[in-house]
Amino acid sequence: MDSEVGGATEQRPEDLPAVIEEAVALASASVKTADVALGTRLDPDAVRVAADRVQIQQVLFNLVRNAVEAMQQSPRREVMIATAPGAAGLIEISVADTGPGLAPEVRANLFRPFITTKGNGMGIGLSVCRSIVEAHGGRLWSEDNPAGGTVFRFTLPRAPDDGAEEGVGAG
Repeated sequence: MDSEVGGATEQRPEDLPAVIEEAVALASASVKTADVALGTRLDPDAVRVAADRVQIQQVLFNLVRNAVEAMQQSPRREVMIATAPGAAGLIEISVADTGPGLAPEVRANLFRPFITTKGNGMGIGLSVCRSIVEAHGGRLWSEDNPAGGTVFRFTLPRAPDDGAEEGVGAG
């Protein structure tokens, strides 16, 4: 019954900067990012998340790809991925672009399936992203970027940090 997100999430402690780095590399390889400045601003206090690595990479991949596509006609093309400690044991990840932003009518239907502004899109990417994030106990939303464009933000639970790395015994 969980086919919408490809099955149940298998959440385990993950290194968020590594997950982001891999997702950005995948997105860079699949969309024309030659004229796009892709940057990261990763908070050292927001490193370990409880997540299904592949599913979170899918969310990041979709958000970065959408940002790059939204900026095709923009004079300034920048995507910034940032992390920060969130409220109540959560970590917040944001993907900000300098595109044209979202019209109010588009924003109102943004996460509904089969709604798209793309000529060749199916309109399921953001709906699936929201389902994945919610299956992790987080939420996904968008807001205007003060620098122009749009910021997509989502939260993930912080992984328990006991000071020991995975697979390392206690001596």
